[in-house]
Amino acid sequence: GVPAAVWGVTAELSVRMDAAAARIGPGQSGIGTALSGNALAPGDVAAVLAEPVMANCGMILPDPGFHDALRALTHAAGTLLILDETHTLSTGPGGYSRAHGLEPDIFVVGKAIAGGVPAAVWGVTAALSDRMDAAAARIGPGQSGIGTTLSGNALALAAMRAMLSEVMTNAAYDRMLTGAQKLVEDLRGMIAVRALPWSVVQVGARVELILAERPPKNAAEMRETLDHALLSALHLWLINRGVLIAPFHTMMLVSPMTEDAAIDRLVAAVDGFAGALEGLEA
Repeated sequence: GVPAAVWGVTAELSVRMDAAAARIGPGQSGIGTALSGNALAPGDVAAVLAEPVMANCGMILPDPGFHDALRALTHAAGTLLILDETHTLSTGPGGYSRAHGLEPDIFVVGKAIAGGVPAAVWGVTAALSDRMDAAAARIGPGQSGIGTTLSGNALALAAMRAMLSEVMTNAAYDRMLTGAQKLVEDLRGMIAVRALPWSVVQVGARVELILAERPPKNAAEMRETLDHALLSALHLWLINRGVLIAPFHTMMLVSPMTEDAAIDRLVAAVDGFAGALEGLEA
């Protein structure tokens, strides 16, 4: 069974989390609401886990000053800031955090660090490392509860070493970012010529075509732009012309091996799709 002490800690945490949630209120997800104006007492929230750029529902860029405010507010609340760079590692060496000078307490990366092989790495600040060492000393020896079947096996380590030494080089990032910039400029040029109510979002080597005139600012706005029938038609159109992009929404990732000719072919195919739509609407 579960020791009584564990039940006690769990119950205490549940009460504190319920109290914090009540103070925040349903549907209030802004950092200003959650962490300022005495909405939360210090210690109510152990950590904020965030992507530097929201990416699972389509790429949503942070507003200017968002990350500075998030860092200041988490500091003030005594809350750890964890940034998940799995989707933004392609921003550049060191990911989005290094490129934009972010200072999380904990930095985590998933399978991108191993070229798609299931793996994960994490790092912490020196100050947090000291606190973790002190906590480990108080607890004493024993099992950590962290297995290594997926996170520490030989295949994952070999894949990570190959990525870090052969793939994630400055030269590779330069090629990726140059190609991504070309893709962005060409797509925006096509959109301008056809006067389409579309837009393009870029985060490093990741590029996304948004079927809305203004890039969404949150997930609710992004969902409103998702015309699933139109997206399915676009993907099918591209596949039938020998072009394959990420199967979810319209994200494109430029690799170190992507040639200009491939970018030209992709843009031409999207342009052809837009032309076909205009023909249907005429």
